[in-house]
Amino acid sequence: MNANITDVMVHVNESMDEHALHALEDAIREDRGVVSVGHNPRFPHLLLVAYDSAVARSTTFMHQFPERGMHAQLL
Repeated sequence: MNANITDVMVHVNESMDEHALHALEDAIREDRGVVSVGHNPRFPHLLLVAYDSAVARSTTFMHQFPERGMHAQLL
């Protein structure tokens, strides 16, 4: 299998507690093509998202933020 895994960093403007951050990560993981989502507790505004670019684009998971009333940008 030849996967085209792309990693992107997402900056979230709003502050989140650990519970909200984990819920957001879980929701993003459910999006088509997303392989993994994670963050460093020291930098809760940054999420690292890995996805298969053969089946998804960054817009695939970026919809999660405005749906939750949040603002985010790809870095």
